[in-house]
Amino acid sequence: MRAVLPSLIIFGLFIAAFIHYGNQIPHLKQLALSQPKEATDTKDADPTPAVLPTSDKPVTFVSPLEQLMGATDSTPEKPPVPHPLGKPNPKDLIAPSPVGTSGVILHRTFSVANAVNFPFIIPAHAATPQLHGHYQSFTRQDGTQSADENTGVGFLLMNEEQYSDFINRRPVDALFSVNASPDQDINFGLPSSLSQPAKFYLIFRNSPGEGRKTVKADFAVDF
Repeated sequence: MRAVLPSLIIFGLFIAAFIHYGNQIPHLKQLALSQPKEATDTKDADPTPAVLPTSDKPVTFVSPLEQLMGATDSTPEKPPVPHPLGKPNPKDLIAPSPVGTSGVILHRTFSVANAVNFPFIIPAHAATPQLHGHYQSFTRQDGTQSADENTGVGFLLMNEEQYSDFINRRPVDALFSVNASPDQDINFGLPSSLSQPAKFYLIFRNSPGEGRKTVKADFAVDF
């Protein structure tokens, strides 16, 4: 009887231990399931950080301004609209101005029976052309010169329209005129030529019924 009692005590302790640890198993399973996955995967994780694949092409950095300009340049431009060419206006043409220059238009000695004319042209863009000159008239008798009131010739300055009326014997008004004179100075401002050249005429006229006269004249134009 005494030998059986220790065996019963040991068996009872074994049963108590089994029941105790059996009740602890569900708690252990629940604790294991509640552990974070990262902790369980730590052993399998590679501590080396991932490296992105590289490329042999150079990297180009673009500023925000360049990006904006690039977006603007990408917009297709509209082709220019052609405009028909019109006929140019002569007033729009640019030509060198003769301002500040001068030109001789007459420097000679000649004879006048009825009338003698000398045309000259004022170039375009002459703003204030100024005619100036001097002439003398005389008769020749026995190789000598005689200059008096009876040897005088008249002087006329005309434009193209006036000269056309003059040679067709129509009434005409000259730009400038001088009665018969043997010695005369001329100083007259001509009209501006604007964008086109202008033509004028110097006319020396003898008095009707008088003999041939000799005239010595020097004329020039300042621009």
